[in-house]
Amino acid sequence: MSFFSGLSIVIPARKDEPPAWVQDLIRIARNESSEVILVIERNADPIAMRPSVAGAERVRVLTQQGTTKADALNFGLEVAKNPLVVFLDADVQLEAGQLTEVRVLLGEGSPFVSVPYGSRPPPFPVISFVSGWFFGSKRSPFLEIGGWAEGFVEDVETCKRILQSGHTIRTAPFAVKLRRPVRNPIVKGLATLR
Repeated sequence: MSFFSGLSIVIPARKDEPPAWVQDLIRIARNESSEVILVIERNADPIAMRPSVAGAERVRVLTQQGTTKADALNFGLEVAKNPLVVFLDADVQLEAGQLTEVRVLLGEGSPFVSVPYGSRPPPFPVISFVSGWFFGSKRSPFLEIGGWAEGFVEDVETCKRILQSGHTIRTAPFAVKLRRPVRNPIVKGLATLR
């Protein structure tokens, strides 16, 4: 059994996501996992979103059942075949080795691992949060607590759900860069104070 045999990657993609971003993620993810699940919006063209990279046979392109990002993430969580699942937004600039590092953290016992965005990890890692851009989990505990929460800010609501269930969220020792500016950072910050 290979090191990557227990890791699924879920990438939710809207129809307006630049295909090059999705292809870059798939190129790295297929090398560091045994399964990549690309969940596209219902009105997106599955032919246009089909992976064009080597190893694409391990990539499943599925049309999401609902209409929200939480629907797409939960659909990916449900169909994942492996005990470890990493969720990646299409605008993440993934670097080789980052998935492996999160997989190791999950393997060490952390049921949830969040990767912050920015140029470096947050200075105060005692603050728990869920990064909707890059988040890893053990599949079973995540399903047991109901998966991704619905809400205007699904990552904040999901963080609350995880913490209320008695679990902790480990912060990865690295940060990820995004391909576009963060949307609604003030709203997200205020939502965490509720």
